Amino acid sequence: MFFFRKKFHLIIVCTANRTRSAYFAGYLNHYLAQYRPGALKRIKITSAGTKASGGGRVNDVVALIARNNGFSLRQHVAEPLSDKLMKRADLILVMEQEHKDFILEKYPEAKEKVFRLMEYGWQGEDAVGSLNVPDPTGKNAEDFKAFVDMAHVEADRLVHELVHREII
Repeated sequence: MFFFRKKFHLIIVCTANRTRSAYFAGYLNHYLAQYRPGALKRIKITSAGTKASGGGRVNDVVALIARNNGFSLRQHVAEPLSDKLMKRADLILVMEQEHKDFILEKYPEAKEKVFRLMEYGWQGEDAVGSLNVPDPTGKNAEDFKAFVDMAHVEADRLVHELVHREII
């Protein structure tokens, strides 16, 4: 007899699901495939947006950055946050407090599983400043570089946290 364990469903959320959440979800999948391939059997990573228009393409700059970092976002299609996604979610990581507020207002039952990306797993009082991930869309190259650098550091930290919690 086989026992199938439900995959842990992680949702990464930003506003339009075309820049931050798309890149972070894509990079996290790439990171796990490279360094912990077995983890992909135990986790499903999805991204969505609080104000996403279904079907939107990924930001061109982010697509290029992803390609330069060894993975593709060509297949990414923006997805609005939905009741269906929320029901499946085990953990919801958002980019800004406004996203967390939106989710908690619309889905109060998600209170125990929604966190800003940089607050998940942190010990102590506001150890990393504002804890929001600024949106680089429409900004300069330095803003995109800062976002990408932060995304890579946070992906590494998140994977360590998920391993520590025995999720992956």
